[in-house]
Amino acid sequence: MSSDIRPAEATVSHAQRLRVSFDEYRNGLLHSWLRILTALGFCLIPLFFVLDSVTMPEDKLKQFGLYRAAATLFTMVQALIVRRTKPGKYSYLHGYAFTIIVGVMITQMTVDLGGFNSAYYAGLNLVMIAVNLLLPWKAIHSAVNGLMIVGMYALANGLWGGSFSPPILINNLYFLVATVIICVAISYSKHRLIEQEFKLREELLDANENLSLSRAELKAARDALWSEMEVAQRIQTALLPRNQSLGGFEASALMLPAAEVGGDYYDMLTSNAGEHWVAIGDVSGHGVESGLVMMMTQTSFVSTLNDRPGQTPSAAYRSINRVLRHNIARLGTTRYMTLNLVRLEKDGITVAGKHQDLLIYRAASRTVEEHPTDGCWIGVVPDTQSHVRDVTISLNAGDVVLLFSDGVTEATSLDGEMFGQERLKTALAELAAQPLDAAIGQLVARVKTFAAQQDDDITVMVLRKSAP
Repeated sequence: MSSDIRPAEATVSHAQRLRVSFDEYRNGLLHSWLRILTALGFCLIPLFFVLDSVTMPEDKLKQFGLYRAAATLFTMVQALIVRRTKPGKYSYLHGYAFTIIVGVMITQMTVDLGGFNSAYYAGLNLVMIAVNLLLPWKAIHSAVNGLMIVGMYALANGLWGGSFSPPILINNLYFLVATVIICVAISYSKHRLIEQEFKLREELLDANENLSLSRAELKAARDALWSEMEVAQRIQTALLPRNQSLGGFEASALMLPAAEVGGDYYDMLTSNAGEHWVAIGDVSGHGVESGLVMMMTQTSFVSTLNDRPGQTPSAAYRSINRVLRHNIARLGTTRYMTLNLVRLEKDGITVAGKHQDLLIYRAASRTVEEHPTDGCWIGVVPDTQSHVRDVTISLNAGDVVLLFSDGVTEATSLDGEMFGQERLKTALAELAAQPLDAAIGQLVARVKTFAAQQDDDITVMVLRKSAP
């Protein structure tokens, strides 16, 4: 019978077979990743109640516990349904269902915490990133899914969230919409690469096509398909704060991750009470686990300082340690983290934690001082109260504080020599009088020129005391 099929019919048949096969292949991938997504949901949703118990008002804990319990139950049921059903053309609907479950929970919590003025909206960014990084669906689904979250957040808080500050609303919507755009770009590129790799494989297996595909082409498509770590790295750096004016200080920072998702962390924050803080740290190792611990640190840092105004850096360090140590244990990993918390004062800074030394350039004498940090790492002991103390350092106008990660001082040349702290002090003395952006750019350029290759994350933060 096959000899009766005309060439045009044979071509149509092959194209149809290829399209159906690709749809089945993509649906199978999506269904597999849905298992992981829903499992993450019912594990992480209750896990974050530990953070709530530390950072949320006590009168909200019972209410938030009920929200999380309901969301956990729904995601467990969804996970069971996904495991007991086969992939199909409607499998993608589970992605929307997961988003609605978790999105409604977080949106309701923002309403209860004061509406648009609550910083808890950041959890919606995590939902969008998680769903769209894991699910290999089309860009249109990312767009609809993301806009659904933004609309849900805006409508609920607009109706029931109470009074709010317009600049805060604009800020929140800006970051939410920016995350939607990033997720759409990721899904579009990822879907095209999956389709490209599938077609290349099919063409290689189809002897009748007799196509001569080079090994380099197939390798390029495969490598591009599984480059989500690079995409996650770009998202990680995009969400970090840029140059800011913090009270009586100018602040600037730069992070260059190594080849994979980085474990370095820095942040700048003006709390709801008007207090100015910066933080810098380094999670042990690299990869997804380190990146997850970094994001949990950022969430804990913001929540702790906004919900408990007036606390010292050592008290904030203690709260963050309690949350992260429990979360790290639940993850079944042995990660730890170096961390310095710095509160910016009128006449100087107060610092607590255990990280790299602080280097301070004194404008009057044009000299550089070293200030070691003495304490314990995050995630090592149950309670840091007896291990971490507050140290206050006075600063004058023009003085510059340099905070950095070990990727700077441990950058190694071809001869095996490290960049070291002495070279860093010399560079600070030579560059401190320049504009902060230029100083950081030239300092990092010196490190990269010195090093044979970048084996670790490089993070640099500079603070300059302004004139009163």
